[in-house]
Amino acid sequence: MQNPAEKKQADDWGIVADLQELGPNAIVTETALAGMFNRCDTSVKRAIDRNELPPSIRLFGKPCWTAGTILAHIELRLQIAKAERESERKRLDALCP
Repeated sequence: MQNPAEKKQADDWGIVADLQELGPNAIVTETALAGMFNRCDTSVKRAIDRNELPPSIRLFGKPCWTAGTILAHIELRLQIAKAERESERKRLDALCP
């Protein structure tokens, strides 16, 4: 049996795996996404407001995404963060030759 720390780590790593396993065209509801992140629906809404998740569309009156859209958004955020980090490193290198 896993201890709580191992279970939390396994849950944290499972988020992207869950989305990946669904396939890029799978529809993901807000409630399902909240469950994948082990958060409430309100936390998902706040993550959208902070641009941590892409905006949703309404389908049958419920906020939804495709798994591919969520993963693409996360990938784009990672690429932007990497570019910003490299830019900052170059700026600091120029200040301290």
